[in-house]
Amino acid sequence: MDIFKGDDDRAHGYLICRFDKCFLIDPAHSYDDIIKALDGRLLEGILLTHAHQDHVELIGRFPVPVYVHADDAHLLFDDAKNGYHPKKHPYHRKDLDLRLMHGQTALFLADQKVMVIPTPGHTKGGVTYQFQNRLFTGDTLFKESVGRHDLYSGSLPELKRSVLGLLSMPSDLKIHPGHDDPTSIRHEQKHNPFYLKWKKQIKTN
Repeated sequence: MDIFKGDDDRAHGYLICRFDKCFLIDPAHSYDDIIKALDGRLLEGILLTHAHQDHVELIGRFPVPVYVHADDAHLLFDDAKNGYHPKKHPYHRKDLDLRLMHGQTALFLADQKVMVIPTPGHTKGGVTYQFQNRLFTGDTLFKESVGRHDLYSGSLPELKRSVLGLLSMPSDLKIHPGHDDPTSIRHEQKHNPFYLKWKKQIKTN
């Protein structure tokens, strides 16, 4: 796995590969570094965790399918709601091979599955990708924190369900979020204050 580290304004991008085939997750920057990391391997597609501008800047730079949840597809082109305004998105709808995802599904990377787990809350069409023992959580779950729910199509009840669902997964899974540091299910089960609060609320209701 290759990581293209971002910051508060640009998300981390990730390149996951199996043999000579790769998927690129949330390509927001570092085009030249991505090409170098591919090193001649075949880019099979782009996987978007959601459609905010700090995760999608480079989707028009690669002639491959772009996978996005159906509930977030329109957000790619609504600059008033995706974060681009007052600028305009740099890609064109006619040039994109959009593949819309619905519900929990799986994509294949060579002989292995990439599981697509709907995790709405930050946006309605937010998803998490699981590949091997890694979770790519976008802006749903961070180290000892969670994503915002007060932006367009966000929902606190949905975010709670998504976070509680993710943190019920096996504790040895590694978490690679859209921003900040990597973490693990085990660490978040012990130290994430949002998870601890929401889990307690369920037990007392």
